[in-house]
Amino acid sequence: MSKNNYIQFALIVFLLSIFSTTIFAQDEDTVKNYWMDQVEIRAKRINLGEYSNEITKDRLNNILDNNGFSLIRKGVYFAQDIYADGFKRGDINIVVDGERYHSACPNRMDSPLIRVNPLELSSVELIKNGCNVQSGLAGVVQFKRSIPEEEMKVRANISGSTGAMDGMDLAVSGDMNNHRISFRYAEGNPYKDADGNTFADSYGYKDNFKYKLAEVLFRGNQKDISYGMSFTYTDNVSFPYLRMDERLNWVYSAFTRYKNHKIYFNYTHHIMDNALRVSPMFMETDAKNLTIGAIGDFYEIVFRNWDADNVFRSPKFDFTNQLIPNVNSYLVNLFKTFQLSDILVHSKLGMSYQSVGETERETFYQAVHQDAGTSRFFPIFSLGASYTKNISKNFGAGVMLEVNSEAPETETMFIAVKKPMGKPAWSGNPTLDQPIKSTLRGSLNYSNFVLELYGTQVWNYVNLTKVISNGNKFLTYDNIDAVMFGANLNGKYEFVEIDASYIWAKNNTNDSPLAEIPPLRIATKLVSPEFSGFRVQLKHTYNDAQLRIDDFLTERATSSWNRFDIGINYTWNNFGVTLDVDNVTNAQYYQHLSFLRDPFASGKNIFEPGRVFRVTFKTSSLF
Repeated sequence: MSKNNYIQFALIVFLLSIFSTTIFAQDEDTVKNYWMDQVEIRAKRINLGEYSNEITKDRLNNILDNNGFSLIRKGVYFAQDIYADGFKRGDINIVVDGERYHSACPNRMDSPLIRVNPLELSSVELIKNGCNVQSGLAGVVQFKRSIPEEEMKVRANISGSTGAMDGMDLAVSGDMNNHRISFRYAEGNPYKDADGNTFADSYGYKDNFKYKLAEVLFRGNQKDISYGMSFTYTDNVSFPYLRMDERLNWVYSAFTRYKNHKIYFNYTHHIMDNALRVSPMFMETDAKNLTIGAIGDFYEIVFRNWDADNVFRSPKFDFTNQLIPNVNSYLVNLFKTFQLSDILVHSKLGMSYQSVGETERETFYQAVHQDAGTSRFFPIFSLGASYTKNISKNFGAGVMLEVNSEAPETETMFIAVKKPMGKPAWSGNPTLDQPIKSTLRGSLNYSNFVLELYGTQVWNYVNLTKVISNGNKFLTYDNIDAVMFGANLNGKYEFVEIDASYIWAKNNTNDSPLAEIPPLRIATKLVSPEFSGFRVQLKHTYNDAQLRIDDFLTERATSSWNRFDIGINYTWNNFGVTLDVDNVTNAQYYQHLSFLRDPFASGKNIFEPGRVFRVTFKTSSLF
């Protein structure tokens, strides 16, 4: 689109939004500790009311795996990324108490999902639209920590697993005088699949190397002022989807807040290599990311510096890459909501500027994209409106129309990797146009059931592609037009809960299926009434086969699978114990959402864990 077309398009959509009926879709899940007792998961719809689902208990990863959201496993249980309604990675911003945590790893080994200790969580908000100052192209996931308490209170969780996955996870936090200090330590071995195969058996590892995670956090709150700092460390986290593993990762963060105005920073140093694998070649990437931000009710200002260096080394060659060539990013967003009669309108306006510090990388990009430069400016906007109607006491309905646009992800523009042994080089595309997304979303709400239908058109969707330039092969990015249609069903009747989602997506430019789209998923949970402190739940998950694949990118079809999980929970006063068996039938299966992990994808289908036994002890207060 030309600049004039952009402006005309935005004005047309804004007028349509004012005169259209829409719904503001925001899901808020409340979680306490790793397992939750009698906690309500609420999904709020402006002017439509609320529906709630009381559950006995659930793990954080299950909270993030419903309502159209999915988790993409990349390594051990805490190394996962998130997916929602056809979008993934940087399309969905993840913030913790308003703080953005950018991945230093280009493959998102250090996913922002692990940046919060579940013991401290008060809520998780799942927002699938641009109705937030920090929303990305497809929304935002907001983790919110609980506020330190005045009275002395100690909370603890310890979880141990055996069977296909051996590991332990210990977390302790203490509150006193409106201050908190918390610790977390986890370690374990890579899991086995249902046939008993280890990572060393199946994926070329020298051995099954133990991983570690350690975290310490301090927070304080005094009237209108709050402050805090944290440090997180992980090592030897195996990622069989990739050709390298996370060897070391350090994350430092600190913040201070006055009323609703917050200033923060976080710094990540990430090292990944293939030293845990059997390989004639050594690969390593050393990446650093610094984020400094300010956030308030109606504004956000963010600075990011990202730098990553890569090497390929063997007796026959020695390649050095400025993989992410010292890129500086600047982001400013302003946000406003206002009421027009029965219609709630939201708007966001901002800008993004990105520039490469290692400007000699320009010649690398120009080998594929002749007009490539080393800096880009993008306007950011979101316009939408919402209208809902309570038709009766138990029945409500609404629809949503919005349009929003974000800058392409940094790595899609500026990643630069020359590979040895004749393998295609990996080049960002600095000439990318920014994606523009328009979504029409409808909702029917009856009692504790919500059916959500949506259709999305994306202009300039950023997609992976293969090209040949001057006889050399490259993997790079290009803009395409894409369309997505989907449905999400979430509900509860007495002791039965159901969550189902389906999405159909197409690459209109190439007239082919869009890559990395999950198949039909139906999860059904039976939750018993509480009896003498005991409660039992049985969960069945069905994933259909995914046959709609992108052959051009050599995406592979996946088969359907079924999985059963069972859990027994006992609670007495402030203490609780839970026994879980995951994958009760020891099903052998792998997920579809783990295909495109380039620039260092292994190209293998990685099986999920076999049968896992887990016991968890917790206390909400020792005093």
